Amino acid sequence: MTVPSGRGTRSAATLGVVVALTFALTVVGSNIPGPLLPLYEERLGMSPFALAALFATYFGTLISMFLVMNRTALGRHVQIVLPVAVLVGILGDVALWLGSDSPPLLFLGRALTGICVGAATGSAATLAVTARGDAGRTLAATGAIGGSLIGLIAAAVAAEFFRDPTVLIYRVHAVALAVGEILLLWVLWWNRTRIRDAAGLVESAERSPDEHSGETVSPRGRLAAYGLGAAGWTVGGIAVGVLPPALRSGLQSDLLVTGVLGGIVLLVVAWVAPYVGRAVGRTPSAPQSLVLLGSGSVVLAAGTLSGRLLPVLAGCLLWGIGQGFAYAKGLTLLTTGTTPVEQGRATSLYACTSYGFAASLILLAGAVSSGIGYAGGTSIAVLLFGVFCAAVFAFGRKHWAVTRTGRMQATLVAER
Repeated sequence: MTVPSGRGTRSAATLGVVVALTFALTVVGSNIPGPLLPLYEERLGMSPFALAALFATYFGTLISMFLVMNRTALGRHVQIVLPVAVLVGILGDVALWLGSDSPPLLFLGRALTGICVGAATGSAATLAVTARGDAGRTLAATGAIGGSLIGLIAAAVAAEFFRDPTVLIYRVHAVALAVGEILLLWVLWWNRTRIRDAAGLVESAERSPDEHSGETVSPRGRLAAYGLGAAGWTVGGIAVGVLPPALRSGLQSDLLVTGVLGGIVLLVVAWVAPYVGRAVGRTPSAPQSLVLLGSGSVVLAAGTLSGRLLPVLAGCLLWGIGQGFAYAKGLTLLTTGTTPVEQGRATSLYACTSYGFAASLILLAGAVSSGIGYAGGTSIAVLLFGVFCAAVFAFGRKHWAVTRTGRMQATLVAER
């Protein structure tokens, strides 16, 4: 759709910026609990497994919302879904601050946060593309990783320097979401005609028959693609949801900021790596990405067992380089030759399997840590992840060539 000049151009640009900002604010909530996990352990007596289950609850409801959005007509009503998702996020914050002394409310709040982000992801991406075309994909994606990083840092700072951080940070986030909601409702009304026209085009595309089935990837290749996605996404979950208490325990540090240093390194590197790769005209291949992730696992496990910070940060750096490239190239392999409608469905399932594997490994780390301590439990989970990367490397050795196509970099930026 061609965007007219003047007022139409300004309204579209404003829509894109506000949607990206609102989506970033919803994602902020997903990473707030990471730095607070040690506080929940100390104040509420929660075991490592309970903490892992609390963090992974987000993944469960997130996956559920992905499936709902993919299999229902909600995706056609993004102008309603996104504001409702923000309201659910505010309710999640309320439950989380009220749950500072009540584990059941913490789990409820974490579940509501997953529903919020799951509903907001697709609707925000659709609205951003409606506003800015292909550039909107980058806008929404930048908001996602930026929100993750801000949530992690903000929660760590609040936990370290302010009183009652398990209440304060969620109140601040709820206010930020409320401001974002007001801006969002205003800009959606301003662009109501543009959004209605775009929704009509999407509905027509869904009803039209596919010209090409896209059955160009073998079942083995699909499994290899899913393995790449799981490998790429899981490292972020481990760094944010498993490392904070393990790192503080291993280093015997009272500083809560210490626990999130690994996650910060990973997120910053993952954010910067695609731009560096584009600037130099070279990105890691699928097997190279798996080598980076597997090597990072070995280095990180060694640092965790020895109680040394530098190896842990080095492992997170390797993870950060490999993360985005592995996830994007798996998606490229999976969707090669598919129609837009097929690609949308495949992308949703791909995200679900990636999040599901990440949640499973986080729960495993929590269960083992409850028995043998954080250092041993985290190291075992990380080394098992390294074995998984090696298995995916070997299993997909005949299918990596397709991920070297010129489409990879565009997919990387779009999906991140």
